[in-house]
Amino acid sequence: MAFDPANILSALLAKGYFPKELPLVFTTTDFGRDVGEILGEWGAQKVYQIDAKSAGKIAGKSKSGSYLYDVPFAELEVMSKPKRGYERRDIHITHPTPQALLARELCENWPAVQKWLSRRRFSEDEIAISSAYDRSVKGINFPMHRAKKSYLTATSDWIVKTDITRFYPSIYTHSIAWAAYGKEPVKAGLKKYKGSLADRLDILVRATNRNQTVGIPIGPETSRIIAEVISARIDDDFSIRNPSLDRSSIDRLQDDWLIGVSSLEKAEHALSSISSIYRSYNLEINGSKTAIERLIAQSEDRWLSELNSFLSHGSSSLSGARLREFLTLCLRLQTENMNEPVMNYALAVVEAKRYSSADVELLESFLLKAAVISPISLASICRIFLNFEVKSGSVSKTRIRDRFTILAERSLERGHHFEVIWLLYTLRGLKTQLVSKRISEMIPETQSSAIALLLLDMKEKGLCKCSLPIGKWEGEISEDRILGDWSWLRTYEGIRHGWLSEKNNVKAHPFFKPMFDRDIVFYDPKKNIETSRKVRKVRSLNRLEDKKDVLDFIKLIRGPNILGEISDY
Repeated sequence: MAFDPANILSALLAKGYFPKELPLVFTTTDFGRDVGEILGEWGAQKVYQIDAKSAGKIAGKSKSGSYLYDVPFAELEVMSKPKRGYERRDIHITHPTPQALLARELCENWPAVQKWLSRRRFSEDEIAISSAYDRSVKGINFPMHRAKKSYLTATSDWIVKTDITRFYPSIYTHSIAWAAYGKEPVKAGLKKYKGSLADRLDILVRATNRNQTVGIPIGPETSRIIAEVISARIDDDFSIRNPSLDRSSIDRLQDDWLIGVSSLEKAEHALSSISSIYRSYNLEINGSKTAIERLIAQSEDRWLSELNSFLSHGSSSLSGARLREFLTLCLRLQTENMNEPVMNYALAVVEAKRYSSADVELLESFLLKAAVISPISLASICRIFLNFEVKSGSVSKTRIRDRFTILAERSLERGHHFEVIWLLYTLRGLKTQLVSKRISEMIPETQSSAIALLLLDMKEKGLCKCSLPIGKWEGEISEDRILGDWSWLRTYEGIRHGWLSEKNNVKAHPFFKPMFDRDIVFYDPKKNIETSRKVRKVRSLNRLEDKKDVLDFIKLIRGPNILGEISDY
């Protein structure tokens, strides 16, 4: 198939722009479809400018294909999301101007980027862009990594495990060029590489984050590509230092490393190499997650064995007393294994079954408890609640509203925006009113377009009885703010829906005008939630695709004459 940068650009921005953790109402489909024309108008109206002169000359001659960008530095919208245990991570919505330019640079120069990625030695995940993928970039094949882990632990005497402390937030943006062209050549020839592709990527990544040189956004798929470019160079550096360790000895899942070796000496040398190489890119390994083990511990999977044992040994269906026992077991195992995805697994089991109305109260109680002990699972909890309501109409809206209102107040006080978004989204989907004096008091100082738009939408639907700071939000509308901070989304969609009054003629501003002219939608109130049936179908298809890749991998490491079916990993 011919290389088509316009198509992969459209896919990358239509499906891989906003964080996947946001509800379906937040969409970039229109933006991805029309981004080529929008960028053209932004360039013509000097929302951004291309500067070839500042890229300099070599031996008195202009450098072919080299140029720089003059683009406003923008502020990220930050959403704090639970990670594991008590850990949290920030995810981001980036400003459209630098984000679109960054995506365009990657897509128009995709053959060059693929050449950089070809240095990857130890990751089994393909980096490919297509509208066929859920997030535009092919997803991580977790069954593949489990299969490789199983192989490594069965064929090695010593295991090295490590990952990087705050990988994305710690990436030094200048290291993009180091990874692309080599650290020493770039440092020795800064003028030569000024205006190069990697230099432009550096500029645009910084532009999404107030020109900061440390950290890349978490959310857009462009960041995954850039992180893999850096990881590819690290793979290459490691393979040079450790020529006896090949692909069959190592599994790298982004920044997580698992290495199998035959001696303690080799294990210590491998770990020393990883640490040294990452430090050369201004990154540090995570000491708390680093270990050299004679026999790898399997305790982290005991919870899964216990749940699978329960599900496989019962003869009756998962309902009534047996359902109660299963849900109680899930809650206990999650509290005992705070760092493990017990609840994600449990919710997948729950969503795959069909229940009678007699079980709804039991499931409702379980989901309310799960929202507290596993807030990372709130997206699934919301979806299950709303699907139950559509199918049975028997969930207690009052009970859910009262509990979720308290949880939303508590989360907003703590700055936990991910939880607030999904708690509000559940109430919106259930069509039950939000009444909270505490939320009314906190919203004026909350820096979140996502939360503001959900509340404005609920207000229009008669579902929000909170006082919203409309006047304050309208007073903050200005040219500087729409070009340079997180509030661009609140302003654009607030005006487009008529929830906010236009100020300072911003609809005619060269940044907004091309999007208003095409009625680009970033917030679509008509969307609600995916059906459980669709979720089950997608999971089934993804499992089949992953299983094919796992089988190919097993054939590769064990030989081509492997017969029969492989087990589920």
